Amino acid sequence: MTAFLSQTLFPALLNMSLTAGIVILCVIAARLALKRAPKVFSYALWAVVLFRLLCPVSLPSGISLLGALDAPARQASPVVSTVTYVQPQRQPEAIQPQTEQVPVEPQTPASDSLAPVVPEQQATSTVDWAAVAAWVWLAGVLGMAGYSIFALLRLRRRLVGSLRLRDNIYLADHISTPFVLGLVRPKIYLPSTLTEGEMGYIIRHERYHIRHGDHVVKVLAFAGLCLHWFNPLVWAAFILAGKDMEMRCDEAVVRQLGERVKADYSASLLALATGRLTIAGTPLAFGEGDPKGRIRNLLRWKRPRMWLSLVAGVACVAVIAACAANPAGPSSQPPAGGGGRYQSMEDFAQQTMDNAKEVTYYSYANQEATAQVTSTKLAWLDKQGELEGLAPEGTLEAWTFNYLVQIDAPAEDIALVGGMYEEDGWFDLEGQGGHNIVSLRYPDGTYDILYNQIVNDDIEFLGHHNSYEEAIYDWYVTDQGLDLPLHVKDWNVLMLGPDGEQEINVPVRRYDGDGWYLYVPVMAWTQWSADPVHSVWVSQYNTGSAITVDYTKTNLADYLAGDTGGMTPAGDSGRVFEAQGDGWNYRYYYVEGTEGCWRITIQWQDDAITDYPYIAIEPQVMALMAESFTPDSRITLSGQGLAMESVLKNASGLTSRLVWVDGNQETELARTGAETEAMGAAAARLVPIKDPESYMDADGGLCLYLNGPGDSHISVYAIQSQPYTVLLRYVGDTVNESAIVEDPQLYLYLTAAGEDTNVVLCDLDDDGFQEALVWPADEERKLIIYDYYEDGLHKIDVAWELGADFADSTTLIGNIQREYSDLVLARVDGEEGVYQYKDGTLTYVCTLEEALLKT
Repeated sequence: MTAFLSQTLFPALLNMSLTAGIVILCVIAARLALKRAPKVFSYALWAVVLFRLLCPVSLPSGISLLGALDAPARQASPVVSTVTYVQPQRQPEAIQPQTEQVPVEPQTPASDSLAPVVPEQQATSTVDWAAVAAWVWLAGVLGMAGYSIFALLRLRRRLVGSLRLRDNIYLADHISTPFVLGLVRPKIYLPSTLTEGEMGYIIRHERYHIRHGDHVVKVLAFAGLCLHWFNPLVWAAFILAGKDMEMRCDEAVVRQLGERVKADYSASLLALATGRLTIAGTPLAFGEGDPKGRIRNLLRWKRPRMWLSLVAGVACVAVIAACAANPAGPSSQPPAGGGGRYQSMEDFAQQTMDNAKEVTYYSYANQEATAQVTSTKLAWLDKQGELEGLAPEGTLEAWTFNYLVQIDAPAEDIALVGGMYEEDGWFDLEGQGGHNIVSLRYPDGTYDILYNQIVNDDIEFLGHHNSYEEAIYDWYVTDQGLDLPLHVKDWNVLMLGPDGEQEINVPVRRYDGDGWYLYVPVMAWTQWSADPVHSVWVSQYNTGSAITVDYTKTNLADYLAGDTGGMTPAGDSGRVFEAQGDGWNYRYYYVEGTEGCWRITIQWQDDAITDYPYIAIEPQVMALMAESFTPDSRITLSGQGLAMESVLKNASGLTSRLVWVDGNQETELARTGAETEAMGAAAARLVPIKDPESYMDADGGLCLYLNGPGDSHISVYAIQSQPYTVLLRYVGDTVNESAIVEDPQLYLYLTAAGEDTNVVLCDLDDDGFQEALVWPADEERKLIIYDYYEDGLHKIDVAWELGADFADSTTLIGNIQREYSDLVLARVDGEEGVYQYKDGTLTYVCTLEEALLKT
């Protein structure tokens, strides 16, 4: 019993409850949308909730709310499926102990006492929390059902002596409100104090309940509540469905008798209100529920128009269909890009090569020819990036892939064109560059190929994107038709050229601000300021043309009601203005936000943009930039995905410079490249921030500049006021990101580099943390060690500590056994020796001569 309850029944009910909870939220949202529609439609929506609460299976469909939410559906039978969030527990299998078979020699009785004793395994008592939860649930179900039966029996005792008025209508003395009681032969019970006028519409109300089976639905709804008593959404659904049921009956009565009865009906409803929700499966009470809401609904009720009812009906059917169906199983059709599901990308590559049976090539006679493939081999299969959270089914990955072939054709007949090449009899006949691949990796590690194109024919896939992650994001958003802004797109701009007006293509890239974005051409514009509330881009043609984004917390109406500064409206929108002054043209675009407004300003001089066609279109391009400005709460400075992370992971490929910043003075320092290792290690632990200025030290400090893609760069600061904290700022044409990282290693390196010397990172004491070794430029062979110990950062002048003439490191000096590498070398009292370093302490090992000679 316990096993069935905890391992089968309760997990199945939890899955039903979770699924019903999602459907309830959807119905509540739809109910709000249908607020002005007749309540018959709102009430009908609850049918799908009742279905989900009581039925563990459903038909699978391609149109499903749960499918949109990526609910984990599985087949329960060839026809129906179930949604499984909580997997049923498996019965523990008996584990047979495996013993090594060894020959056993006969023992004499005397030797029995010497036989090894195998201790019995101690039984450990563990609490089966799944079983505990299941029994608690069952106790709740039985408790609610028991209370319901008790309340029903108590009510029946109060109905003893009731008088039959007619048909199934009875009068009773000890009840406060009319109600329907009974499941098979329902009866209507009325308080004996009702007037004859009140009886007319109240009887109609209760008969409407019976005619539409509400007395049965109410019992089923209470059964669902008993089963899912632990789910607060089910309680909300039970209450709201009851209100909609009663309002639907109220509207039906008023529709039959006319709006003249609304006042009397409302007065009776108020007088007969129970003051509480009738629960426990007890009867359908006239005064049950929310009398105030029902009266308000009655007073504003009007006979609905036909078009409103039709729209509400269609919406109702759509919601019920979407909520009732389970997600369809995996499609039998191969995804875009083709190929079906693969166990790995290597599996995809192998199958692709196995399927290469015939190729087309060009002969030297300029004719196409075909040949059979005799052999294939992999040239490369490289992962370029991945993107999580966009595709609901799994992770999107970007790969490049290429393979070579041997074919049944004379090598001298094959013309290599368009990047094709030959290598020891192996041919690339698609053109050097291979294929761009977008794959979908499922949680189980299998793959679908969504996109597969030859790179030579697909240059625009990566195009002007900063990374493959941006490229697969744009491809997926476009392919799926998602309502998300692209990273890169094209504008068509009219330009007056030598041959008249012509259309040119202007590639633009998205720039993300804090709660907004706009598009900036990838060429000819430079970001001059990246302040979150004051961003400026200027023309690289030195024309003075500029576009500025400003933000104010004043709302738009108040802002425009102030001094307009000579602005005149441009167009009919009321949000675009123009002004001129001192040879300059200004145009202001105003965009309202939730708490304030943005102003986008473009400015140019006519005299400065007339020389060349590409310069003359600057006002038109800036207007498009301004018009592309879009407030979007999904875009935040702390939620951009940190493009700098991918740049730092490849820090070894960046050019960089070390600069000591003191106020406005910068002094460039030498660098050894050791910083790239520390940067790469810190890249995955960046924490986005919005206010980098608050972290900056007032007295300056060491700054490491890393030149990123294009004109972008990353500035790295060791924050002296916050030990171990490093600030990173990434700025470029379309990048404005800031982050901090708690990284003692990077902080140590930056602090040591402040010595204006070369820095080498080396783990002298083999504790997993690299000390920073510094040799001051003005003091030859004077080793300084920077290290953390005793909860602090320390600087050890080795020569001073040992009283040595000089100090160096044996990092690059070793013997055959490498026994004396990574030690400190010093000359003390005329003798050169090697010393072991640990937490500021230098321990003598041997002479340098002994270390070098030892084999």
